[in-house]
Amino acid sequence: MNRFTTSILAVMATLTLTISSCKKDNGAVQPTTDNSLAFVGKNLMMTSFQVNPAIDLDGDGKLDSDLTVFLRACDKDNTIIFEKNGTMSGSNGQLSCSDDESDPSTVKPSHWTYNEQTKTIHIVEDGDPTDVSDWKVVEASASGLKVELSVTEPTKSYTTIMTWKAL
Repeated sequence: MNRFTTSILAVMATLTLTISSCKKDNGAVQPTTDNSLAFVGKNLMMTSFQVNPAIDLDGDGKLDSDLTVFLRACDKDNTIIFEKNGTMSGSNGQLSCSDDESDPSTVKPSHWTYNEQTKTIHIVEDGDPTDVSDWKVVEASASGLKVELSVTEPTKSYTTIMTWKAL
């Protein structure tokens, strides 16, 4: 696998498996007057993971833009919840990706903030303030959330778009 493939799979695994151990940036989420935080409090499951420009992720000679097909079944049932107080929780779902029976089904709590001006959800990995994720909100409603993430490799930049459906 090339470096991007390894990086994007790591990003996918991180985002879909845990999105955990993040720390609060500056306290609770700021209230908003628009519908941009309508996804808050909803149990969200990823339904789509796209990359642009497309890459040949599986080495079959064809470019892949839909990375959802590369997720394992045990990753596809994972969920996250953005709570009103700025905490984020979730579940690893009923299907375990681990052979370890002690693997918790509930993801440990994390924290997030929202910038209304830039429409960005800001997540900082707990224990590593250099590991920052900024999710640009493309669409948000009570039925789901669509976010854009930028991935930069030494020779190329990619845009990923994740769609989360409220259950």
